[in-house]
Amino acid sequence: MAAQHDNRLRALTHDDADFWADVVDNVLIVAVTDRNGTITYVNDKFCEISQYSREELLGRTHSMLNSGQHDRAFFRSMYRTLFTGRTWHGNLCNRAKDGSHYWVATTIIPHRNNDGKINGFVAARFEITELMNAKMRLRKQAATDILTGLLNRGGFNTHLIAALEASKRRNAEPRVLVMFDLDGFKPVNDIHGHHAGDEVLRTIATRLIELVGGEDPVSRLGGDEFALILHKSLKTSPLETILKKLQNLLEEPIMLDSATVRISGSIGTTRITGDETLEGLQKNADVAVYAAKQAGGKQVRMFTPGLHKSTIKRAKLLAEARLGVQENQFEVYYQPIVNTRTGRIEQAEALMRWHHPVRGLLSAGVFADVFTDSTLAQIMEAHLVQSFHDDIRKWHAAGLSSLRLAVNLSHLDLLNLEQQTNLFSEIQRHSLDPRSFILEVTEQMLQGRRAEKSALRLRELAQEGFGLAVDNFGYGTVRLSTLGELPWQSLKIDRCVVRNMATDEKARSLLASLINIGHGYGLTVTVEGVETHEEFDAVRDLGVDYVQGFYIAPAVSAAELIHLTYQKVWSPLPA
Repeated sequence: MAAQHDNRLRALTHDDADFWADVVDNVLIVAVTDRNGTITYVNDKFCEISQYSREELLGRTHSMLNSGQHDRAFFRSMYRTLFTGRTWHGNLCNRAKDGSHYWVATTIIPHRNNDGKINGFVAARFEITELMNAKMRLRKQAATDILTGLLNRGGFNTHLIAALEASKRRNAEPRVLVMFDLDGFKPVNDIHGHHAGDEVLRTIATRLIELVGGEDPVSRLGGDEFALILHKSLKTSPLETILKKLQNLLEEPIMLDSATVRISGSIGTTRITGDETLEGLQKNADVAVYAAKQAGGKQVRMFTPGLHKSTIKRAKLLAEARLGVQENQFEVYYQPIVNTRTGRIEQAEALMRWHHPVRGLLSAGVFADVFTDSTLAQIMEAHLVQSFHDDIRKWHAAGLSSLRLAVNLSHLDLLNLEQQTNLFSEIQRHSLDPRSFILEVTEQMLQGRRAEKSALRLRELAQEGFGLAVDNFGYGTVRLSTLGELPWQSLKIDRCVVRNMATDEKARSLLASLINIGHGYGLTVTVEGVETHEEFDAVRDLGVDYVQGFYIAPAVSAAELIHLTYQKVWSPLPA
C-alpha cells in the first residue's frame, strides 16, 4: 500500500512538478540547508516574512534570525533529534530584519544522499504569530493580579520554582525571597472604604516596580500580602540597602481623594537555596513575617531555625488559649493599691490570669502572645470588660463604690492605641463610668512615629473621663516635658527604683527626686514593687501617695479584694 502511495506521488510530481512547487510555495515557508546549517535555498515566503532578500540569506545560517527566545538547551535537543535521522517538530520564534519577532510552526526533515547519509535538511514552516501572541496574552492574564498588574500567586510560584532550580546549579548567584504584609491596611478599608484600600494596593505595587526596576519578579499574593524575588537587584545593591528602601517606600504617605494615609510593612526574608522545596521556602518566609509582626510591625526579620521553633511554640500556645477561652479558663485578678495616708485600698490594677489545666495559674506576661492575635485579643478584651462590669457591681454591692481600676494598656495591644477601640467601646456599651478607670501608659507609647497619634487619642480619652497615668517612670527616658503636655492624673514609679532602696542611700535619693518631680507637676505618685515592711515605711516616709506590691498583696480575685479592703489597714501616716 505504501509503495502504491509513493508511486502515485512520484507520478503526480513528475507530470506536473511546477504545479506542486507552486502549492508548496503558496502554503509553506521553505528553507533548505546543508549538513552544516548553511542556507542553500529559500522560497519567496521565507524572504517575505524574514524581510531579508534571497541574496542576504543564501550562504548564511539561521543564527541570523535568532530572537533570543530559546536557550541553548532548546537547540541542542533539536540538533540531537535531527542528526539521529528523525524529523523535528516545534514552534520557533525568529527575529525579522527590522527587529520584530515572528513565530513559525516548524517541521525539519533530514535529507539523505544515495548512500543514506544525512547531507542536509529541509524546513517547512507556517506562521502562527497571532496564535502565539494570543496564548501568551492569556498566559500572562492567568498569572497577573488584575488589581495591581503584578504577578498573582500562581505566576509568582512559577518564578519561585525557576529560582529554586537556578539555585541548585554550581556557583549559583544569590537569590532572596522577600514577603511582607501591610501594617495598618485594615483601618484604611474600614474608615475610607474598599476603593481607598484598592488605591493603596495599586500605589504600593507601583513603588515596588520602581524599587526593583522591573528586573526581579514582584507579586501581590492576595489581600495585603506581597512578595519579591531579589536576584538581579542584588548585583547592584546589598540586601540590607534594598530592605531599608523597601521599608521607606512602604511608610511614605499615600494621597487619597479623601485623606492622606500612612501604613508600614512587616517584612520577612529567607535565602533561596537549592535544598529547599517551594512550600518550605514560603513557610520560612511566613515565619519571618510573623516574627516581624511579633516585634511590633515596621520590622524586617531574616528566617532562622530559631524563628521556626518559636513559631511552633506560639501556635501551640494560641491553640491552648482558644480552648481556654471556650472553657472560661481566663479570669481577671486585681492587685491592690493602698493610699499611704489612710492605709486603705483605694485602687487596684487589673491583671489577666490563666487557669491553665497543666501549667497552673499563669500571669499575663507568660501568655502575652495571646493578645497579639487579633481574633483572640477581641474576645479577651470583651471578656475583660465583662469582668469589670460584673466585679464593679460586686464591689458596689459591698459598699466599695469609690474603688478605681488601673488598666495597663501596653499589656493589651502592643502599644497601639489605635487598635484599642474595641476595649473602650465595650466599656461604654456596659455603661461603665470612665472615671472608674485609670489608663496606665508606658513611655514606649509616647515615642516614635505613633507618638503624635497616641497623644491625640489620650487627650480624647481624658475628655471622656478616663484618668491617665504614666507607667514605669524611672525605668526609661520619658522627657519631663511630656508630663506637662498631656492631662495626666498620676505617675507610677517603676519597681526597679525600689530595689535596695531601704539600704542604699543613692537609691533612696533617686526615689525622693522622682516623687518630687511627680508632685511638682501636680500628679499623685504611686510606687510599685514594694515587697517588704521596710520598703513600705521608707516610701511612705518619702511622701508617696500610693503603694503597690507583694507587701500589700499579690493579684487576687474580685471577692478576695473585698475581703482585703475591709479586713486590713496598712500603717497609715500619723495624723
